[in-house]
Amino acid sequence: MKIISVRKGFASDHSSTSYEFLAVDRPLNKAARAAVSSLSSRANPTRRRVSFIYHAEGYDIPGGWNPLMRNYYDVMYSESYGWWHLALAFPLPPKQQEEIVKYAFDGIEDMGVDVSFYGERVIVSIFCRLSGSFDDEESWESFEEEDDEDNGENASEDNFAAEADDPLLLLLVKMRRQLMEGDYRTLYEVWKMYGCSEDEEDKEGSKPPVPKGKKSGQEVIDQFAGMLDSI
Repeated sequence: MKIISVRKGFASDHSSTSYEFLAVDRPLNKAARAAVSSLSSRANPTRRRVSFIYHAEGYDIPGGWNPLMRNYYDVMYSESYGWWHLALAFPLPPKQQEEIVKYAFDGIEDMGVDVSFYGERVIVSIFCRLSGSFDDEESWESFEEEDDEDNGENASEDNFAAEADDPLLLLLVKMRRQLMEGDYRTLYEVWKMYGCSEDEEDKEGSKPPVPKGKKSGQEVIDQFAGMLDSI
């Protein structure tokens, strides 16, 4: 395991925190769902998704969100009264790991991007504020299902469209796909919003590289950039 940066997390005067997790590449089998369910009596994981909501100060997912992203889920968002944590996990070869880590930074008011590696699996965390709506009418029909490894269960019971009926999760899946393909424009948008001041931009290593332009996917960049909110 290699940790690129460490963040203390957001401090909030409120005591409500919610999490939404989605498995993209492969649904959870019975054993995995049982492990997730054991973390909270209120958690009811399906084959693709689970939610956690905590209304009392000091309560959170036992062991934290990170193990869930390492072992089971591919995208996550967490919100606590306007403070957002977006996480995307995926396999990445060493060469691309060297590139994506250049976009990790600690910005103003603890906003920014963290990158952690667990072998070839990378977890990218975006700490930000969001505004506006997450409307997206695209369907999930183009996604192909993976082979089911859940003994005795029928893969046809895995209704991906119903599981992922959440516009923000859909946007995160699109962003994840772009990062896997070496498109880091969304991470650069985070830096443009929360990165260092103009006086600090000239310092060596303070600014991530400008991503290469792409002919496709600009609508994802524009949608995400439009939702980012300043401090």
